[in-house]
Amino acid sequence: MYKFIIVAISIFVLSSTSYADGKEDYEKARLEQIKKWGGEGIPKPEKVAADAKSLFSKPLAEQTEEELKKMAKTANISANFVGYILEEYSSYYSDNYRYDFIQEKVGPYHDKYVQLSNDLKDYRNKAYFNLGKKMKESGKELEAFFYYKDAFSLASFTESEGEHKGMRYLAEQEMKALMGISEMGSFVYWK
Repeated sequence: MYKFIIVAISIFVLSSTSYADGKEDYEKARLEQIKKWGGEGIPKPEKVAADAKSLFSKPLAEQTEEELKKMAKTANISANFVGYILEEYSSYYSDNYRYDFIQEKVGPYHDKYVQLSNDLKDYRNKAYFNLGKKMKESGKELEAFFYYKDAFSLASFTESEGEHKGMRYLAEQEMKALMGISEMGSFVYWK
């Protein structure tokens, strides 16, 4: 019994000491984040998703550059904020994944944050891709290439469903077409 009490007190003292030692780091990091995001406000992922679905349901000609740029920015910010929560779940989950109860109890919450983050990133990437298409249509090929590059480099390397020809693949095809090298093959998925 005494050993338990000593261990419990030691853990409490060590955790309190760790926080006290890192308090300035937390203060500094918090202030930096507030400064970084201060003008943006707290994003609302469900609103971003609704706005994205509304925007992308319109024909490309009716999607303005301004709307697409705003969508890319707000979806990215939302994904970053969701990522702050996801980081903690991911860290705990990866440290303890070998325990079945962790997979059963923590896994579902972790997975929901992963899905939400991925959906927001998909909206961002779709906005960049559509901006590339609009630039290409207006003869701004250099700008188009770099919007496609953003969609390409920020998208998942491979799709998990269907023909595995998602955003990364589509953006690569557009970049190759702009460079006149469409005949070059593209990686699709691991077999």
